[in-house]
Amino acid sequence: MTERVNGATYPGIWVERNTAFVKAVFSLNIKAITAANLSILPPFPSDNPTGAVAAGTIADSTFGVNEGAISAAIRELETRATVLGVSTYDATAFSIDLLLGHAEGWFAPLNNGVIISPPASPIIQLKGAKAVVTTAGTPGAGTTVVPVGGIVTVDFGSYPGITYTVTYVPFDGRMPLAAVAPGQLVLGPGGTSGATPAGSPTGTPGYYQGTTPHAS
Repeated sequence: MTERVNGATYPGIWVERNTAFVKAVFSLNIKAITAANLSILPPFPSDNPTGAVAAGTIADSTFGVNEGAISAAIRELETRATVLGVSTYDATAFSIDLLLGHAEGWFAPLNNGVIISPPASPIIQLKGAKAVVTTAGTPGAGTTVVPVGGIVTVDFGSYPGITYTVTYVPFDGRMPLAAVAPGQLVLGPGGTSGATPAGSPTGTPGYYQGTTPHAS
């Protein structure tokens, strides 16, 4: 914990010492997804899309959407981390910033801070997320008009559909992509399986964010 002494504030984390910040950047604006990456939500219990939405349809998959795009990104990070906080969505950079807690277990193979997600790629596909229609489309042959407020499925357009990447960012007042400056990333064990290289007990080293400054 960070302590404030005699009312003075010190830079650092106020929740727990071993934390990390990451930025998730989507390949397009998930607050205004167009018809090319949307499909009709199928009737329960099927998970397969049932058809194209009408041309001109726009849908939002950010906050307040069950199983939305941001929820999908959080679930991916939660496979190796405790997510402590999520920023607002930046509709210009198509990104969110997240605070990961003590259980953070992600590594970046190179010191550019880009986290590699299975299957060994920095690009993560957004599969089966949901979105809320904000603009209804125009009726047309072979498509369905979904009214405003209706739920549609994301990422059934052209392959690979919507993707996102995750990168460590320094807690330095700017939080830019690619934390490469000395001291922002440290080299540690566990970047890959212990079987690579052969006989390695903890795996090929990987980069991760160093301990965030804290006051005591």
